[in-house]
Amino acid sequence: MNSKNLLILVFSVLTTLSCVAQKSKKSADAETVTAPAATENQTEQSAEVSEVCLNNISLFAESAKYKNYADALAPWQAAYTECPRASRAIYTYGSRILAWQIDNEKDAAVKDQLVTKLMKLYDDQIKYFGNDTKQPRAYLLGMKAYYALLYRPTDYATPYPWLEESVTTLGLNSQPSFLQQFVVASSELYKADAKRAEKFIQDYLLANQILETNAANDQLKTAATFGEVDASLDALFVQSGVADCAQLDKIYGPQVQARKADYDFLTNTVRFFKRLGCTSSDVFFKAAQYAHAIKPSAESANGCAEMAYNKGDFNKTIEYYKEAVSLATSDTEAADFLYKVAVIYNAKFDNSIKSREFARLSIERDPNKGAPYILIGLLYANTRGIYDSATLNKTVYWVAVDKFRKAQQVEPTEEMINKTNDLIRTYSRYFPSTEEIFFEPDLGAGKSFFVGGWIGEATICR
Repeated sequence: MNSKNLLILVFSVLTTLSCVAQKSKKSADAETVTAPAATENQTEQSAEVSEVCLNNISLFAESAKYKNYADALAPWQAAYTECPRASRAIYTYGSRILAWQIDNEKDAAVKDQLVTKLMKLYDDQIKYFGNDTKQPRAYLLGMKAYYALLYRPTDYATPYPWLEESVTTLGLNSQPSFLQQFVVASSELYKADAKRAEKFIQDYLLANQILETNAANDQLKTAATFGEVDASLDALFVQSGVADCAQLDKIYGPQVQARKADYDFLTNTVRFFKRLGCTSSDVFFKAAQYAHAIKPSAESANGCAEMAYNKGDFNKTIEYYKEAVSLATSDTEAADFLYKVAVIYNAKFDNSIKSREFARLSIERDPNKGAPYILIGLLYANTRGIYDSATLNKTVYWVAVDKFRKAQQVEPTEEMINKTNDLIRTYSRYFPSTEEIFFEPDLGAGKSFFVGGWIGEATICR
């Protein structure tokens, strides 16, 4: 999920039900005429069109072009009644004329009749011009659903199948508004019937894949719009409650068992659970294991490692992370896995030597990360009893601070500098004092000193 202000996203989603439905007519008109005007006046070739009909088409098209819908209404109605197959303009301008009528009608019953008429208009356009390459059936279904939700905003069941067919058929060619309405409608149907949880998840994932792909397409002028819709639907999905890990286990558990040989399904399940933070789930673990057995990858090995860790099997965790290192597709990725092993050796096995070994291996793969240096510094700072001398034992804080400063050097971000400065201030207080150094012949301000024991590193006395 993009790291945007969650409050803004949640507000956007909570108002989607009305905002999508109350979209400005200006925007609606723009979507309605997505197809080039070159085909708008395309006439039926298989049947003769009367001169009167052609004249009516010319009259309403000229008036509607300049939004003079009052004058366009009568000739449009005549053409629509007499020759519905004569020109696509009957429908592209007709939707605007009817929308104008609906918006200006005060009588609720008449308004509803006009909405029904608008729905039939799209049905007729699909019937006569549904094979048009610019505005095919799937696109027209999306527009029909758009107007249905605009004028009947509480009815999600009726337009849902239109949106489902539209999005499924158009795929990457779907309009952002179609994708938004599709997920919102599915969400509302899920709210009314909890048994639709699995279908809602499927619908969200379908729309999410299209939105993310188009948002990442630099060649697409509307990429930013797809990204905005994606962010709002991510927030909607989280707020819906369907993303609860226990709920996902119930839905995906039987499927993972039944489809344990379906690699694509398993890897998608692993990514989905990981994205929602459900990595302690048995279903997540099983999906990762089954996928890993079919086609081992760094991602599947990492998934298995995380699950083993949550179960407290730390030896198995390390085995999986080591396998992830061997399968990693980049040094940065491998470095991350090696660092995780280093942390486990320290936190779970209290093995400073092995922890440093893997921290150093992580640095070899990616020398620009400060975390491994911080870990080594903390290992040194927590070392006790290298020397019989209390003063010499304090020299471990010199090498510890050396590592904290090295972390700043390789990763000079504000976060890293602030964190390491805190550590430097903390451990600098334990440096040997001037008086203590005076009584140690091997020490002296500015002199080089080799810290022995398992550390075995040179530093400068200070």
